[in-house]
Amino acid sequence: MTSGAVRPVLVVLLGAAVSSSCGGGGRSAQSRPREDPGNAGSPLPTSQSSISPQVANVVAALREQLHPAGLRLDLLTQPYHPSEPAALRNARRTIFSTGLPQPADGYVVIYEFAEAATAASMGRQFAEYLGSGFGQTNYPLDAQFSLAQVGGTLVFTWWSRERSSDPERAGTAFRAISQVGQRIEVRK
Repeated sequence: MTSGAVRPVLVVLLGAAVSSSCGGGGRSAQSRPREDPGNAGSPLPTSQSSISPQVANVVAALREQLHPAGLRLDLLTQPYHPSEPAALRNARRTIFSTGLPQPADGYVVIYEFAEAATAASMGRQFAEYLGSGFGQTNYPLDAQFSLAQVGGTLVFTWWSRERSSDPERAGTAFRAISQVGQRIEVRK
């Protein structure tokens, strides 16, 4: 390669490095939890686009709780990765939104496992992670978590009054979602 051909290649590489370091795809840190540094560079798990019967039952229960408050539950197909323990990084998941303006105001992640015992074990690990110092650094100080088991699934959502664009509706959605399933306590 001649020196004249090297210069355009360097310009392209430099441009790619600068644009990737600016990252985030336009999403602000306020609209989602910070990514787990140990997960840098790995692809985000994608939401399942077809819902299993197990997840469909959970969705029906969530919608029943949200509907009286005028909130909905919409299936998302875009990747979303809440701060979570390594054991959950590749877990099958389906992601929903309650339709609130900010993603942090209403994303609901339903993790699906083959059996209830696995869901229970993963739920304990998740709760421990959320209560740990490292887990806490990936969410706002006032973050509240809802983690529950429904059969072979885990239902997770969180919210922050300080970061919410509509604290009243976001709080209502959070409380409604928290009514579904067997609660797994997260100790901060």
